[in-house]
Amino acid sequence: MVNEFPWRDKTISLVGNASSLWEGTFGPQIDESEYVIRINQGAFIELYPESTGVRTDALLMSLNGNSLEKAWMYSRARRRAKTVVAMTPKDRKFLGMDLASLIPVYPEQWHHELHELMGARPSTGAMAVDLLRRTVADPSQISIFGFDFWGSPTTYTGKIKAAPHDPEAEEKFVRGAVNKGKVFQVGR
Repeated sequence: MVNEFPWRDKTISLVGNASSLWEGTFGPQIDESEYVIRINQGAFIELYPESTGVRTDALLMSLNGNSLEKAWMYSRARRRAKTVVAMTPKDRKFLGMDLASLIPVYPEQWHHELHELMGARPSTGAMAVDLLRRTVADPSQISIFGFDFWGSPTTYTGKIKAAPHDPEAEEKFVRGAVNKGKVFQVGR
């Protein structure tokens, strides 16, 4: 499993979709990592060198819907990132085939374990942190940006919608999963 992911020995910027990121100046710090990973629609918003950084090396996506919708989302993602990982634990079929036979996926067992640990359904962001902590050589490689735990609207919807996720459980998990001082937030 670990060898399926190209970031094992690289420094990583995991970039979430909190709109508060636009107010910061983390862009250069994000882009200087060896691997920049964005979540869901985060690679399709307008990216700015000063605040969001502009690189996208991997995209971790919830590939939902029927096979046509999945094919469209995947092809759109591949135009932005060389690596696309399917994160959704349900509906893992594409034209009758298991998605895991086609592209890297976040393991269903890990989703179950994370759900149990957090006591709530994890967001794609929490699953991304879990995936990275399990697939890097050392947690100190991971820096997290654009996670404010639903303190600001999501960049691509303009809405704050935490449900069905638990912001407090997510923040506790994320801060506990990476080294202290590696979650960078605007104004904190």
